[in-house]
Amino acid sequence: MHGPIYIINHFSMKLKKIIFIVLLFLQSQSLFSQCISIELSITWEMGYDSLKKDSVIVIPKLDITYRNNCDTNYYFLNVSHSKDNFPDIMCLPLDNTHLREFQYSNYFTKNKLYGKYANQNFDIKIVRSLNYDGGWWQVCCDTIDDIFEKLSCEYAGCHLNRIYEYIHHENNSENLLSNPRLKKLDFELEDMLPEHISGYLNDQFVFLKSSETYTDSYNLVAFKVLEGSYTFYINQSDINNYVTRSQYDIEAKRFVDRKLRLPETVGEYHRYSGGFNTNKVTVCFGER
Repeated sequence: MHGPIYIINHFSMKLKKIIFIVLLFLQSQSLFSQCISIELSITWEMGYDSLKKDSVIVIPKLDITYRNNCDTNYYFLNVSHSKDNFPDIMCLPLDNTHLREFQYSNYFTKNKLYGKYANQNFDIKIVRSLNYDGGWWQVCCDTIDDIFEKLSCEYAGCHLNRIYEYIHHENNSENLLSNPRLKKLDFELEDMLPEHISGYLNDQFVFLKSSETYTDSYNLVAFKVLEGSYTFYINQSDINNYVTRSQYDIEAKRFVDRKLRLPETVGEYHRYSGGFNTNKVTVCFGER
């Protein structure tokens, strides 16, 4: 015969199991509470070193996986631009002085970039603008108060930008300033036709059938060069059902953004707008 203490402990253990199962259920419900989820993860794979040709290394990549959790086919703007599978890091535009720097084979040695930010922590905000202009913003953690450390963070963003531009320059014969994406900064009204969105603009959008997933991968070699700890996250709470076109307002005497509504359907895909589930992911390079 079991005493009252055993009965109480047995009931307590059963209650804990029930609570644990309920929490797991709520967590799974939260993950799929939105029709769309955009998941960030870090993967490593063998490949050629972009900085030392013909050298094989383990390459870190950020994977952005889009997942359709619903029974409806959807399309929507992607959350990140890429250039040759490299991220587009926002920074000041390149001038002739910076372009000349790329002519030097010892660019990284001269600027002492290897391991420059070891043991520092950074947040990387992935921003999807509503026109062609946008990219990844590199910022410090909110806990940093020192003005010199904040400036160091801004410089880190520029160094990331310069490294990727250097790689792009070394692997492409065309001039840096002839980047085709820079020729078109805004969407136009005629771009909003379904055949154009599924045609020459399809790299700006994600098309997902019911229960389908799609992954974009971004080479993080520049982050590996600089070292440090980087936390990636998406800075938006909703997927918009429109894009913008910047126009000069004569009365206001400034440029203003005009909304261009996306088509309700593009082929078999319906326009998606609203919230999505996402996460943060952190990767560390170098000794901590």
